[in-house]
Amino acid sequence: MGDDSAGEAPTGVVREYGTNPARAHDVDVVHLTDITHAIGGGLTSQYERARRAKRLVTLLRRQGTALVRSVQPDEAGRAPSRAEAILDRAVASFIALTPSTSATGHEAVVIAHSHLRARFLGFPREQAHAGRILITAHTTFGPAYEAVIKVFSAIEPGDWTLRIAGEVPEPLAESFSRTLGDHADTMSLRDEALSDAASVEEIGRAEIVLVTAPDSFEGQSLILWALSLDRPVLVDDSPATRSLADEVGQRWVHRYRAPLTAAKLEDALRGFRTDPPVGRPNLDAREPNEISAQYSAVFRATAGR
Repeated sequence: MGDDSAGEAPTGVVREYGTNPARAHDVDVVHLTDITHAIGGGLTSQYERARRAKRLVTLLRRQGTALVRSVQPDEAGRAPSRAEAILDRAVASFIALTPSTSATGHEAVVIAHSHLRARFLGFPREQAHAGRILITAHTTFGPAYEAVIKVFSAIEPGDWTLRIAGEVPEPLAESFSRTLGDHADTMSLRDEALSDAASVEEIGRAEIVLVTAPDSFEGQSLILWALSLDRPVLVDDSPATRSLADEVGQRWVHRYRAPLTAAKLEDALRGFRTDPPVGRPNLDAREPNEISAQYSAVFRATAGR
C-alpha cells in the first residue's frame, strides 16, 4: 500500500485483500502470496490440490485475470507437486522476498519486505521486559514453534523467560499445554489470534523476538514487524539472514546454525547480552513507498500482457 502520510504513496493501483483467490472478481491481477490459499495445505490430498489448481486457472482465464505468485524459499531444489505445476503454467510473474527460484524452475523478481514504522504511529509503545524472548505468529503457530518451546525448556534460563503469543492450533494444544504446565515460572502463553494492536504490544514488551523459518513470507513479515518496533531478532543463519544483518546492523539480527538446540540457544543469548543493539536498525532500503512502487510495476506489466 505504501505510506501516504505525506501524500507520496504510489497511485494508479487499487489493492484488495482476501484469502480465497477464487472469490476475486473484476480485478486485473491476482497475487498469491501463499499458494495454500489456492490449493490447500499439507492435509489436503494431492488429488484435491490439483483439482483446485485447475479450477482456479480456468476461472482466471475466463475472467481475463493475470496471475502473480510469490515463491517460497523451500521450493528451490525440490520437485514441484502436480498442483504447483498446473498453477505455474498460468503464472505471468513470480515474486520473492529474497533471490529464489520456484519449484518449477522459474526465476522470481526480488522485492524485499517493507518496514512498518509509519503503520505503527499512534500505537502505545511498550517498555521491553528484561529477559523476555517472544515467539509469535500472525495466524496460528506451526509445528516448528513446538520445537522451540521444547528447546527453551531444556536450557538454564537464568533471567530469561519465554512469551508465546498467538493462536495455538488444536493439534499442538496438548503439547503446548503440557510443556507450559511444567515450566510455568519461565513460560507464559497468550492463546488467541492477535490484532495489530496486540502484536505491537507483545513485540514491544519483548527484549528479543525469535523467528522460525525467517526466509518465508511469514518469517520476513515478523522480522520486519520486530525491527520496525526497534526489537532485535534471533533467527537461523542463512544467506538471506546474513544479508539482512549486513543491511540493518549485525546487532539487530542474531543468528544460530539450525537446527536450534539448547546449547545453541544459550550461546546465542549470551552473545546478545554481550553485544546488544544500540540506536535503531537501518531500514532505509525498506521504505514502504519504494517497495509498493516495485509491486505496482510488476502488477501493471502483468496486467498489460
